[in-house]
Amino acid sequence: MTRSYSLFCIILFFFFSNPLFSQTEYVVLQESLAKGWNTWSYGSMLNYVLLPEGLSLKINFRNATVGTPYDPDYFLEDITVDKSGRVRPIAHTFDGAYTELVVDGWFGNIIRVQSAASENDIVVLVTPEKNSNTPYHVELQTGMMWNREGFVRRKESMIHATVNNTTHILRSTTNPIETHPAYTSPYLIFSGGSSIGFYSGDEKSIVEVQSTIAAAKQKYEKYAMKYGEKAEAFKATQSVLGWNTLYDAGENRIISPVTRGWNEAWQGYVLFEWDTYFAALLSSLDNKALAYSNAIAITHGSEKGHVGFWQRPGVEASQSQPPVGSMVCWMIYEQHQEKWFLEEVYTELLDWNRWWLKNRVNGGYLTWGAPWEGASVRDIMLESGLDNSPMYEDAKIEYINGNSLFNIADVGLNSLYVADCQYLANIAQALGRTEDEKELRERAKHFSQQVQKLWVEEKGTFLNKYVDTNTFSERLSPTLFYPLLAGIPTKKQAQRVLKEHYFNPEEFYGEYIIPSIAYNDKLFNNNYWRGSIWGPMN
Repeated sequence: MTRSYSLFCIILFFFFSNPLFSQTEYVVLQESLAKGWNTWSYGSMLNYVLLPEGLSLKINFRNATVGTPYDPDYFLEDITVDKSGRVRPIAHTFDGAYTELVVDGWFGNIIRVQSAASENDIVVLVTPEKNSNTPYHVELQTGMMWNREGFVRRKESMIHATVNNTTHILRSTTNPIETHPAYTSPYLIFSGGSSIGFYSGDEKSIVEVQSTIAAAKQKYEKYAMKYGEKAEAFKATQSVLGWNTLYDAGENRIISPVTRGWNEAWQGYVLFEWDTYFAALLSSLDNKALAYSNAIAITHGSEKGHVGFWQRPGVEASQSQPPVGSMVCWMIYEQHQEKWFLEEVYTELLDWNRWWLKNRVNGGYLTWGAPWEGASVRDIMLESGLDNSPMYEDAKIEYINGNSLFNIADVGLNSLYVADCQYLANIAQALGRTEDEKELRERAKHFSQQVQKLWVEEKGTFLNKYVDTNTFSERLSPTLFYPLLAGIPTKKQAQRVLKEHYFNPEEFYGEYIIPSIAYNDKLFNNNYWRGSIWGPMN
């Protein structure tokens, strides 16, 4: 009887500490995402990996002449976007059904690489668009990713891979040549300069590969047309997210890091707080599962009571960033109406909302900060997400309750916090958390009143205020419009802000909008957050 009762208690503890519904939904979510051929590995944009098996089909280019020792351009292996523009991403669907990029100006050669994937099969077409006097080789390198079990071997002019008792055959449309690079896994080498097709499954001719690619591209173009005049914007958004979406083997999940080129330096991936929430929101345009996965990934990374400025494998930053999580999660929920998603993120979002009150209050307002003594202005600016904004040029730091805090009552932060309270209250209401909802709506009301104290009548706008001197900063940035997001201004205030500042071509309006600091600011130089135009602010 005692043993049975103990077992019953253990079962109850497991059940209540591991909500079965959300866990099941999350597992199903990841299984729906982590399957098929796609550019899942961050190492190279031309590494096509089959999930969940982990079989890799990787394209490399190698100069076929005698090269200069230590020449970094001699061999293109880990192909990714660089500042020179040599690797130009053209297209990428969310699910990897179609991808396209161009290697431009490599020893005078221009090479287009396209792929089309469906279920467990893939075709890759390498097309030379301009051949120079420098010949090159195209390499097909294969293997198993992330220590997945499988047996891969070359058999004549093919690669045979046996994974989970299933054999996958990787073929080409032309015969390989015999060269011997220092690879430790099976490979095939081909002379470049003419079109080559790589593919899995039944034997195909180059014409069949080209036809498959053409059909996939046509489908990609046709699908975007449902967005009408915004079709090009949709394709650009989808391509950026598609190329930056990868598989995190450690957590067995699909995520969209800040940019694939940073991942190796950050030990596998790097998620930035508001970047990842915005990636989730953009994904929700057309891929609900990826939207959920990204929002859950950045929210669940919280182990310190807040969502960290950055996350990488096993580590979370001790600072946060602008509180946009509840807003994004609610906007995604409004599109898809699935409460399990809200349940999945709610606890961490509520903890984060309360964290600001405990750690970032100076003079009755929220300010940016860092949880250590001796933090620099630069350290604290990073938490704002506006890394070099002129708004914080004259900031001073006060050490309060274990945190280094700016002396600036920040209009943008306090307004986003009001919005966070409002959206999180909506989530609480949807989940029946009545007491939480009441707490959040009262907090939203309090900080709305605080933001109203930052209104400067003679300037017709809200302004940041130095809490130690009770004086206002006259620097203008789009963060001064953020009260509009939370419904804080009166109608008259909103009209003045828009008429006198937003539609003012000397400050924000014009052919290019909206700059990250006013055009007439003496420090405007179009460098990063000193004038550059950013998606979040727009």
